[in-house]
This record gives sequence, C-alpha cells and structure tokens, in this order.
Amino acid sequence: MKTLILFLPLVFIISGNCFGQTFTWKLEHTYVNKNIEAWDITPLEELIVSEQGTLHKLDTNFKVAFTQSRKEFGTISKIDARHSLKTMLFSENQQMIGFVDNTLSFQDGKIDLALLNIGYGTHVCYSDQTSRFWVFDEQNARLVRFEGIKSSVAQSEISNLMAITYNDMPTSLIESQNQLFLFYEGQDIFVFDYYGSLLRKYFHEDAIQIYPTEKYLYILKKSTIVRLNRKTDQEESIALPIRGIEDLRVFGNEVYFKDKKGVSKYSLIPIK
Repeated sequence: MKTLILFLPLVFIISGNCFGQTFTWKLEHTYVNKNIEAWDITPLEELIVSEQGTLHKLDTNFKVAFTQSRKEFGTISKIDARHSLKTMLFSENQQMIGFVDNTLSFQDGKIDLALLNIGYGTHVCYSDQTSRFWVFDEQNARLVRFEGIKSSVAQSEISNLMAITYNDMPTSLIESQNQLFLFYEGQDIFVFDYYGSLLRKYFHEDAIQIYPTEKYLYILKKSTIVRLNRKTDQEESIALPIRGIEDLRVFGNEVYFKDKKGVSKYSLIPIK
C-alpha cells in the first residue's frame, strides 16, 4: 500500500490559560499511514515506524530517509528509539529483541527471550543506558532488567507485580531519569526506582497513555493532555487539537500524536 506524506501548515488557537499561559497549536507535519504497527521518535526527532514487515525512518520534515524489510523478524510490536544510534525492536509473536543502527540495519545480533528465562514477554523498554533494558514477563508477573545482549543474568527484578499493582496486563512501560513507569490504562501509573523499589503511584482513571520527560509526566486523555511536574506534583492541562489520539511523544514544545490515520507533529507556541 502506498504511503502518503502531507504537509499541512495549520494553526489552532487555544483560548484561555493552559500550561500556565496561552498557547496556539501549530500543525507542522503529518505522516498518513493507517498500517502502523509500532512507532517512536529519536532524540534527533526522526520518526521510525513499522508497517507490515517494513521499517521506515523519516527525517524531521517527515520525508522518508531509510526503508528496510523486517519480515524475518516477525511483527514488530514495540520500537524504542531513545538512543538514536541503536534503536530497539521487539517482536512479541517471535519473543525476540533486536537492535538497528541509524540506517535501520541490524547490529549486535538478536535476543531470544527464552534464553533470558522469560516465560512470555509482552513489553520491553530501554534503560537510560544503551546496554540495559527491561522486560515485562507476563507469565511470571514480573519486571526484569538485563545488562546487554550477552548477559542472561538479571540485574534487578520486580517480582509478584500483581500483589503490588492489583492489575494484570500493563498498557506501557518506559524508563526516564532512572525511574521506571508502569502504566495501566484506566487504572494507575506506578513508578519504580532503578533497583525495582516502588516510589509512588498516580491515579488517572481516564488516562489513555503516558509519556515522561526529564521534568514532566504527560498524561494523555480523550480531549486533553495533563502535564504533571515530577518534583512538585503540580498538574496543568491543555485541550488537544484533534480527536482520536492514541499515543504521544513530547520533545520540548514539539508534540507528536499517533491516531488511526498516522502520526502528526505539532508545535505549542506561546501567545505573547
């Protein structure tokens, strides 16, 4: 299926105060693709998407820079591109983790989760260091952190998660600033430290997805984003520019939204 890339210079005016002042939403770019399986944004704000066994990397203007076939890897259910030179891929149906370079070519081999004594992994995420990653083992209700692809020994483990969270299957898993965020849609957000101790939890029953940055935790809801200060717990909200948003990424004043049509990049511009 042909992929269509559009540029739509639209501006949405948000009246009143949001995030402490008045803003406009400006639509910078839109990548239209209804077949996206997984996606992420690199630190250089490049978009990486997987669709039907193919990986695409788009530049900051949402123009395709690289394309690679990944059919032998299986369906990609997670892309973690926080480290721009070493993007992590996860295939749940193959129970496999792989790493690709900035041209989307595989490097460092692949990891079979069975060799890490994982019963059945459903979520993975990078640590803040490229050599470390977390795996959620659904079969054994635990979170495990590993040190590199050549190490099969767990560096830390959070066991018996159901006794901690009173929930079954998490929606997403992400580490930020040496804190691990475990999100259950419609329930709670649990925050663990680097060694697996529970630090705190937040409750947002209508939350759809989350994204932590260095200073804030962004909580996506049906019609708004809540910005929570990680130090003070102060919350502010802003109305979303479009409906049907499923996921988000935030880099400064640039916000990326994923919906059923594709990925859109918006700028939040303060009104003077």
